[in-house]
Amino acid sequence: MSPTDVLNALDKLTILPAEQKAQLTDYEQKKPFSLHWELRSMLYIGILLLSSGLGLLVYDNFDQIGHGVLLGAMAIACLACFVFAWRYQPPWTTDQARNRSPFGDYALLMACLLFLTLEGYAQYQYSVFGTRYGLVTLLPALLFLPLAYRFDHRGVLGMALTALISWVGVTVRPLELYFKTNFFDRDTVFSAIGLAIVLIALAFGLERQRIKAHFTYTYLAIAGNLLMVALLGGLFNFGELRWGFVVGIAAACITLDQYARRNQSFMFLLMSTVYGYIGVTYLFFHYVTPRNWNDTLYYWYFILTGIALVAYLMSQVPKRTNA
Repeated sequence: MSPTDVLNALDKLTILPAEQKAQLTDYEQKKPFSLHWELRSMLYIGILLLSSGLGLLVYDNFDQIGHGVLLGAMAIACLACFVFAWRYQPPWTTDQARNRSPFGDYALLMACLLFLTLEGYAQYQYSVFGTRYGLVTLLPALLFLPLAYRFDHRGVLGMALTALISWVGVTVRPLELYFKTNFFDRDTVFSAIGLAIVLIALAFGLERQRIKAHFTYTYLAIAGNLLMVALLGGLFNFGELRWGFVVGIAAACITLDQYARRNQSFMFLLMSTVYGYIGVTYLFFHYVTPRNWNDTLYYWYFILTGIALVAYLMSQVPKRTNA
């Protein structure tokens, strides 16, 4: 309920005097409006745009500016951002920490993005890693993960986990990553499932030990999506193991749903419901529907089940708050 609704309700119950209601209404209308999250979003968008612009600058003008100059400039900028972030680093704690400077978080994020650009450009131009493509993604993962914990930065943690997931995909089949979907390959599917389970177990273990417990959300958001996509990929592509993947999807959906109920997180409720719906729909079309179904029946299936899905999600919203 909004403050206005609360005031009106109190007024109807004759609990709140008219003068106090008028004063509180005037205060609610004239009180300062916080732009904290709007400004933070603008800063993050600005950093992403700056990083993208530098990448385009390198791509379009590397032959005119010179490789050495570009590499040197990016290295200096990256180092400067790291030095600034390190100078204003928060004190170490296993709980959530605050940076001593409002720009320390953004400097660290900018440094990490510049590092990725620098690494990618060095690999493209000089092949510093040769054909060991796994090192290209493993190195950022090994660098960003300790930085995320030291600086208490969930954005850098997300980048580290993304790099780690990419490293697993590259290591299993280096070239196929660029030529076809990974989830047609059985080794990649099982590697993704294994990595996701390890990350989820690690997140719950660290949360139980109260070591950066607020990182659990980031771990589960990334690893949970990876796990569900891998399980669905196995369900779609490997018929001989289909029912094993069905059991895995059911267990993952139940786990995500229980976590959503316990932590009042609508996002994980949405994940468990949507991924479960996709799996059930596939099984329904594969085993239940007759071959002579026409387009009209398919149309009505998606209309009716979609309405039921939305109604279920809406029925859960009053019981939980968005993460």
